[in-house]
Amino acid sequence: MGQRSAVDRLPETLRNKLIEMLHNPAITQKDIVEAINDEAGEPLVSTSSVNRYAQRMKKFAEKNRQAREVAEAYIEKYGAEDRNKLGKVVNEQIRLAAFDLISEIEELKEAGELKSENITEIIFKVSRGLRDLEQAEKLNAERSENIRKAALAEAAEIVERAAKSNGLTAETIEIIKKQILGI
Repeated sequence: MGQRSAVDRLPETLRNKLIEMLHNPAITQKDIVEAINDEAGEPLVSTSSVNRYAQRMKKFAEKNRQAREVAEAYIEKYGAEDRNKLGKVVNEQIRLAAFDLISEIEELKEAGELKSENITEIIFKVSRGLRDLEQAEKLNAERSENIRKAALAEAAEIVERAAKSNGLTAETIEIIKKQILGI
């Protein structure tokens, strides 16, 4: 893997200032370069490095915007209660992207463009990310099940109170809870 960009190597305070300045359309990239280098007291970034970084940020922001639009369209079409389904779709997309990444890594390795220690680090990070994804998916499933159970318990209480106040027997109440609520 190549070295980090000049912007990525900046101290955090300067990088944050650069990012903030990039968000202001009234400030040119040339002005940003001058301000960052003046504050640093030495030439740390160039116009081309700032431009490459800005393009990378723009591309990342565009991908995030598209992902949000897809999620919003999905929720609008299927409803907010189907968010878990959307999460599963996103998780599957991440798994596919990880598989593609590993395939590309293999190609780079075969071409001699990637060191073995970098491959190990990348694969470790990808596998750790997939593990975290699996844990999050499991946690979401558990939360959904707990919410479903709580809603059923609340519905059962309401049914029981309403049935008792209308003179139904305990046996009839139990039949209603079993047949309608499944509990």
